[in-house]
Amino acid sequence: MDDAALELQKLDALLAKGKWYFILVFGVLYWGMLTSLVVALIHYFILGDPFWAELQRALYIYPISGILFGWFAWVQIHRKRDKLHAQ
Repeated sequence: MDDAALELQKLDALLAKGKWYFILVFGVLYWGMLTSLVVALIHYFILGDPFWAELQRALYIYPISGILFGWFAWVQIHRKRDKLHAQ
């Protein structure tokens, strides 16, 4: 099995889980939560702001933004899969 077929198989398996699963897990959970943590840590170490207050604020902003990130990533994966199917 060549690399393109293997990648196509992985993309199909990922897309089979569904759009909302992908958006919530990869967008909100992974990207949104990790970004919130990183931003809160940066504000804590660089600006000296209280960590828990920054984390609380970041947890409102970035998981909501993660919905957009997850949707954008979903569209990109569909385009990549369509490109691989065309080859």
